[in-house]
Order: sequence, then structure tokens, then C-alpha cells
Amino acid sequence: MLAFILVLLGPVSWLVAGGTVRSLSGKEQADALNAVRQNVLAAAGGAAVLLGLGYTARTYHLSRRGQVTGRFSTAIGQLASDKLEERVGAVFGLEHVMAESSQEHATVVSVLSAFVRERARRDAVLAPEGSGRQHQSAPPFGTEPPADIRAAMEVLARRPEREEARRIDLRRTHLVGLIMRSIDFDSPPRLACAYLTWADLRLADLRGADLRGAVLNSADLSRSLLSGALLDGAGLARADLHGAHLGGGTSLLGADLSGTDLTDARGVTAEQLSGSMLDGETRLPPDLAADPWVRARIADCTAWTDQHGPAASPPPPTARPS
Repeated sequence: MLAFILVLLGPVSWLVAGGTVRSLSGKEQADALNAVRQNVLAAAGGAAVLLGLGYTARTYHLSRRGQVTGRFSTAIGQLASDKLEERVGAVFGLEHVMAESSQEHATVVSVLSAFVRERARRDAVLAPEGSGRQHQSAPPFGTEPPADIRAAMEVLARRPEREEARRIDLRRTHLVGLIMRSIDFDSPPRLACAYLTWADLRLADLRGADLRGAVLNSADLSRSLLSGALLDGAGLARADLHGAHLGGGTSLLGADLSGTDLTDARGVTAEQLSGSMLDGETRLPPDLAADPWVRARIADCTAWTDQHGPAASPPPPTARPS
């Protein structure tokens, strides 16, 4: 350190002083050189402070990163525990990791999605038979997913709003009686764009949930509560919605209801269906099947499909017949 200071006060100061100071003599040169030395020392001190702050910030970042990694590893280990309370704690531990670290957001979402898929796997799926469907027997009233699955679904539904490259993958999951309604969240629970193909959501309470763009093809939503749910652009082809409640502002704009079973669906109106994708295999309550507006919508969708192909997006909403 002493050698460094001597270098600053000697060669460095003379170099900074330049020819102007060197051309002076006596007391004038000494005073000018001292002023230069003071400036050099002040600059060196400021640089040292900046380097110290940079080192401290880097140390803090690495320390925090290590803490997040440690908490993530601990939570992952607890997810495999045989004890329910440890698995629930692990789920909420991962939520804290995701909230604090945007870098771990996608990883936590993938882990929790895989956790739900593996622990709530839907083994038996009844496929359509002929023009109708084979309806599974109604589960007992009050049936819900286990506490760890409910916790994981809640965390996924209230995850921070960040850009996500992948959809949440919840295909073929057994989520009978899942309660995920907007009144229980600070903002509508978000399962927008999620893969829920073949999911069992019988008796699910999804009132006010954000399911825009979700893929629910062949899912079982029979007797579910969907009042006020956002289903704009959702894929519901061949889904079972018989007995479901779709009133109270449920939005179906652009939803694909091709081959969907809406038998005995409650609250659904011709206006809701006027912007959805319907076809000849969509099963509707008798009053809606005979409604001129719905019949006009089916005709528009059929003509649109013939012109643009089955993979085309739905046509513009059909105006009410005069």
C-alpha cells in the first residue's frame, strides 16, 4: 500500500502535472505539484470506493443467488416427501423462489406443472362413442383434489405476470372439484393458454377464472361452474360441458365448441354462442338448437370451414337475424 501511495505521489503526479507544472520553479512549482497530488489522491480514493461498492454488490448478488438456489433445491427435495405437510410447504417455498427470482420463474412453473401431472394423473379417459359421449358417474359432493395439488394449482394461478415462452402443461390431470374462483384471489386466477386437454374438471368451481386461449379439448367440465369465466379463444372441441353453468357473463368469443357437449348447460345464450365456433356435432340444449341465431351461426361456421379449412380461426361473430 505504501509503495502504491509513493507511486501516486511521485511518477503519477508528475505525469498528470505535465509540462506546465514542470516549467514552474521554486514555491510555485511545489504548490502546483501539491495541488495535483491532492487531486490524484482524491481520484484514487473515489476509484477505490467504486471498486469496493462493485465488489460488495457482486458478493451480495452471489450470496442471494446461492440462497435462492439452496431454497429451490430444498423445496424440490421436499416435493418428493411422503408427508403431505412437507409437500405443501415445498409448493409455497417454490412460490417464494419464483416471486423473488425472475430467472427461476419458468423452472418453478415447469416443476409445479409436472408435480400436478404426476400426482393427479387421470388414468382412465372415456372416449366419445358414436354421436354421444359416455358420461362418468358423478363424484360425491364435496370432492376436491388433495391439499398439495390444490396448493400447486393456486400458486400457478397467481404466479407473477411475466413473459412466458411455454404454456402451463396440465394435460390428462384429475382435478375433480377444483375450486379456483376469482373471489378467492386478488385478481382473476390465471390459467390462460394452459394445456388442459383431457383434464377431468367435473364439478370444478372456476367462476371468474381467466381461461383465455386455454386448450381444453376433450376435457370433462360437466356440472362445472363457469359463471363469469373468460373463455375467449379457448379450445373446447369435444369437451363435455353438459350440466355446466355458463351464465353471469361467461365469455366465449372465439371459443372452439366443435363437437362440444352442452346438453343441459345452464345460463348459455344464443348471444354467447354467436361468436364461438360451432358445427353440426355441437350438442346443444333443445331451445338453443332451434334458435335462429344459433342455426345461422352454425351455417356461418360451416361455410367458413369449407372456405378456410378446419384449422382456421373462428369467423367473425354472427349478427342476430332480423
